[in-house]
Amino acid sequence: MDQCLSETAKAQTSWITRAATLFAAWAAEVRAGLSRAAMNRRVLQRLSTLSERELKDIGLTPQDVADACAPGASDAIHLLVGRRDERRTARAARRW
Repeated sequence: MDQCLSETAKAQTSWITRAATLFAAWAAEVRAGLSRAAMNRRVLQRLSTLSERELKDIGLTPQDVADACAPGASDAIHLLVGRRDERRTARAARRW
């Protein structure tokens, strides 16, 4: 009888442990998403204060920053890095 109760307690503990682990993973994803969104807002705010010349120095245009600020842009940093990399690739291709 004691062995049967012990197995039931292990099964319940195992279920609770799995649920707690899944919840912790979900909470970590939410926290990372919120942190990423906050970082995007800070970066976009800083970029919006730069002059056209300063943006050109880092491979961006004012329109890139405006597009990244537009509603619906899921990850502004990836958008900006992608555009910068496209310009670098095009510039390198023209050199050769």
